[in-house]
Amino acid sequence: MQPYLLKSISLGPIVFRRLLARIPADQYDTALGDDRFTIREVIAHLADWEVLFRGRMEAAYSGANPTIVVLDEGDRAVELRYSETDIHAQLEKYTFERAKTSAFLLGLKPEQFRLGYVHPAFGQMVIEDQANMLVGHDMYHVEQLTEYLNR
Repeated sequence: MQPYLLKSISLGPIVFRRLLARIPADQYDTALGDDRFTIREVIAHLADWEVLFRGRMEAAYSGANPTIVVLDEGDRAVELRYSETDIHAQLEKYTFERAKTSAFLLGLKPEQFRLGYVHPAFGQMVIEDQANMLVGHDMYHVEQLTEYLNR
């Protein structure tokens, strides 16, 4: 396990909190493209998918190597009405859920990071892969929100 991974995972909510503090609230519902989430939807998405991503790792931890169900993020955003959520409440949910994810990962023994699940699109994955994907997912949305700072 590389030393910065677990620390990086814990930093996600701090970074998003700082970004939101620098983006005017009147930008929260402006999309930068037809296929992009608004800022409000990004924060709701992060809160929602944190639980799903941790669930994948917990399923792998069971040792059964399950095949996970893949969800469409756009459909889920509509179904759960991301665009109508309270952005600050969602940021708190994301922060709370990320703390649970961090605690879960900190409690694993090194060999447990190799426990896996099957992703229908990506094939065999292990907990360490999903932990790395969390950081990548955060960075994707950090980059998206930084676009608003340049407007």
